[in-house]
Amino acid sequence: MISVKVNLKSQTIDALRREHTNMRSVLMLVGRQLDLMESGVAVDHILLANALYYMRKFPSLVHHPKEDAIFERLADLDPSWKQEVEKLREQHQDIYRLEDWLIETTLDMPKPGTMASDRLIEFGREYLQVQRLHSETEERVLFPKALETFKGDDWATIAGRFAAIDDPLFGEHSGERYQLLHDYIMREASGQ
Repeated sequence: MISVKVNLKSQTIDALRREHTNMRSVLMLVGRQLDLMESGVAVDHILLANALYYMRKFPSLVHHPKEDAIFERLADLDPSWKQEVEKLREQHQDIYRLEDWLIETTLDMPKPGTMASDRLIEFGREYLQVQRLHSETEERVLFPKALETFKGDDWATIAGRFAAIDDPLFGEHSGERYQLLHDYIMREASGQ
């Protein structure tokens, strides 16, 4: 029984860290597209919009609810963490608002060198910074605190709240919608 509880603990945090790694590869693509825009090169707006759409949908529906459950439990067990947990939950909402705006603006395909293009680059850079700081705080501060604080039953409760959902971009059954995005990321990873 102890090995099952330890396994749930490591599975839960390992899965979140793996998802962070996958999300970082998508965010790197976003950053490269912003670099191209900034240099005046035409970008693939569909690729950029799909990357942002993936970041808006998968994390908000699958990844963040798991984190929120962990953070809520942490705050319940140790009320001194309530402020930090609330800050991270608010950041999730800020990230969603930025993603919604970035998707809409990207789909409008602003012309290079225009104010709309400059704003897209500016808010895109802000988004990347918020995402980076957010995931670093989770991995550096809150995941270790949860690992230290939770007991086996806490992990079992959290694991029981969520069905296993295949990642539509990095999962075993990646969807057609993200095929171009998946192919691009795999090419980048292989250095082609």
